[in-house]
Amino acid sequence: MQSAEDQLSRALARYEWVLAHVANGIYGLDADGRVEFVNPAAVRITGYSEADQLGADQHLLLHSTRSDGTPYPRHECPVWQALRTGRTVVAEDELFWRSDGVGVPIDLVAVPTVENGRVTGVIVSFRDLTERRAVEQQAAELARVSRAAAAQRELSDRLQQALLTPPPEPDHLHVAVRYQPAQHEAQVGGDWYDAFLQPDGATMLVIGDVVGHGSAAAAAMGQLRGLLRALAYDNDEPPAATLIRAERAARGLAVSSLATAILARVERHPEVTGRRLLRWSNAGHIPPVLLAADGSTTLLEARPDLMLGVETDARRADHTADLPDGSTLLLVTDGLVERRGSDLDEGLDRLREALSDLAERPLEELLDTVLARLVPRAGEDDVAIVAVRVYREDRPRPAEAGPNRLPPGID
Repeated sequence: MQSAEDQLSRALARYEWVLAHVANGIYGLDADGRVEFVNPAAVRITGYSEADQLGADQHLLLHSTRSDGTPYPRHECPVWQALRTGRTVVAEDELFWRSDGVGVPIDLVAVPTVENGRVTGVIVSFRDLTERRAVEQQAAELARVSRAAAAQRELSDRLQQALLTPPPEPDHLHVAVRYQPAQHEAQVGGDWYDAFLQPDGATMLVIGDVVGHGSAAAAAMGQLRGLLRALAYDNDEPPAATLIRAERAARGLAVSSLATAILARVERHPEVTGRRLLRWSNAGHIPPVLLAADGSTTLLEARPDLMLGVETDARRADHTADLPDGSTLLLVTDGLVERRGSDLDEGLDRLREALSDLAERPLEELLDTVLARLVPRAGEDDVAIVAVRVYREDRPRPAEAGPNRLPPGID
């Protein structure tokens, strides 16, 4: 059977082992605040050796100055409050100064030792919060960036949605549009579409994509869209000429963003009564896709001219194609067809395959189905589509196309 002395020795050994291996810094002070013992963790955290700390005034050594350099009065120190009141004190936002002059953020618990009703010292346990504070600061910065990005995204979305207006519905043409923003975490892009009627009844179509993302791209998109709409509205010049004038105007008005775009006009065929002709100019954009009534598709490929914003006096060409009755024209942005790990040709092939069985579907359903097949979830880029279904002029407008909708003054 162990003697009381042996039991005490074993208990002291256990306590010394705990003090030596615990992660928290622990030290004991006498009634005057001088260090009586210190564990290895306290030595490591403060940088002061055990010899430097034993017998030293703990407050003067580690705790006499605040983080802003002003004095920390002894009577305000939580350790001294424990010594003075005899009650345990918890402090969550304190600072110890290392031997190299670097401040260490800590929290501490000060437990007074009381013998015969008299406070004889205090035991202090403290934790180094450096890593935790760094994580908290990083989390706070991430939250701030997230809030700023969300606010910018909301502003850009509102701007973009305000500019993406409903299309007209001229007789015997059904115009439908779609805009699908990128996933929430991504920044809003500069994709846009437009469709409007000229005074002579011709239908103008625009699809474009400003290089970049965020509110700057959305603002540049709005400026370019406004320029093209204003310059093309009451002018029967070819689309290429309008693109040239728009680019010159953009340069003169300091709208310096790069953008791809197609400007197209659906007009009456000059040689075939009751038929429509597409005339367009392509500034570095994805080619239009023409879906025939039998489900076959044609890429209206022509050598694309330079994108807008590269060279003010760049040569631009016009192209033409017949639009047979029952055909559907689609102008799209790259968010619909481009994917990581595949090239544009593969994306256009996917689009043509997705269209192959949709020629007889109503146009609104066709667009919804194409989006569901190619972009079932919001991707990394915005998607804009403007589509036109051509109907025979010698028959009433189909019910599926909805009511005829024209701006005032246009018959």
